[in-house]
Amino acid sequence: MDQYAALRANVGLLGTELGETLRQHLGDAVLERVEQIRQLSKEARQGDSKQAEQLRQVLTALSDDELLPVARAFAQFLNLANLAEQHFSVSQAGRHSIEKPEPLTELFQRLKDAALQKGDINQAVRDLSIELVLTAHPTEVARRTLIHKLSEIAACLAQLEQQHTPWQQQQLQLRLTELISQAWHTDEIREQRPTPVDEAKSGFAVIESSLWQVELLKACAACSSDPDQCAK
Repeated sequence: MDQYAALRANVGLLGTELGETLRQHLGDAVLERVEQIRQLSKEARQGDSKQAEQLRQVLTALSDDELLPVARAFAQFLNLANLAEQHFSVSQAGRHSIEKPEPLTELFQRLKDAALQKGDINQAVRDLSIELVLTAHPTEVARRTLIHKLSEIAACLAQLEQQHTPWQQQQLQLRLTELISQAWHTDEIREQRPTPVDEAKSGFAVIESSLWQVELLKACAACSSDPDQCAK
C-alpha cells in the first residue's frame, strides 16, 4: 500500500486544476509547453542525458512572451504542491500512514540512558524561558491576498476528504477550481516595499489565522464544544 497515495492524489488534483486554468486563460499552446518542460525535467532528473539536452534546448528557445507565463505556471504548481504536502502532514491520512517519532518520548529515553538525576531534569525544565516572537522575514514578498487564497485551497482539500453528498462534493470541486483560478490571477509579489504598518498587519493576520484558531481548538477540546459553534 502506498502510504503517500493521498498526497499524490491531491498533488495530481491541484495540478490538473491549474492546467485547466492555464488552458482557459492562456490557451493550449502554453499548457502544452509547460507539460513538455515538466516531462523533460522529470526524465532529466532521472538521469536521461538526452532528455536533459532537449530540455536545455527547449528552455533556451523560449520567447520573451513565453518566459513569464511558463515561470509563473511552475511557481504556482510548486505553491500548490507544497500546500498539498503541508495538508497531508496534518491530515488523518498522513497521520495514519506515516510513523512519526514522538520527540518527548525520545528525549526522555535519552535522559534515562544518560543516567541523569530526576531533580536535575526538573530544575532544568523550571529554568527554561520560552517566549513567542513574531518577526517580519526580510525575504517575505508574498502578498497576503495570495496567502489567503492558498489557505482557502487547503481548507477546501480538507473538506473534500470528508463524506458529502454528490451535490456537495460537486460544489466543493467547483470552489476549488474557482480558488485556483483566483490564485493564478493574483499578483504573487509586492510591487512596492511594505511599510511598517503593512508588516504589522501581516503579523495580525498570522495571529488571526493560526494562533487564535489553536487557542479556540484547545478551549473547545477542554469543554467538548464544537469549534464552529464557538467561533459563531
